[in-house]
Amino acid sequence: MKEDKRKNPRLNVGITVFYGGGYRRTKDISVDGTFIKGNGQSRLQPVGSDISVSFDFPDRMRLIKANGVVVHQGNNNDGMGIAFKRIRERHKEFIRRFISDYL
Repeated sequence: MKEDKRKNPRLNVGITVFYGGGYRRTKDISVDGTFIKGNGQSRLQPVGSDISVSFDFPDRMRLIKANGVVVHQGNNNDGMGIAFKRIRERHKEFIRRFISDYL
């Protein structure tokens, strides 16, 4: 079994995310990053690419923007892992509370 080296918990949840001119869903999210699911038709960004994302939390009436970097691609083009580089502290706190509500 592979050891999880994350310092913050992640939540497996599908949140609508906008990037690169289209909408996708997350597989999971933490205060450090997210995994964005591929849709089989779109080309994933290469590892090391900078990316801007906006998350829509409709039940919480909150839009969160972040800048990150692609740190890995999933198996069979199923998505990409994003590490946040720039995200407002209040947005990190919102994500932290959102996750703690479900864990």
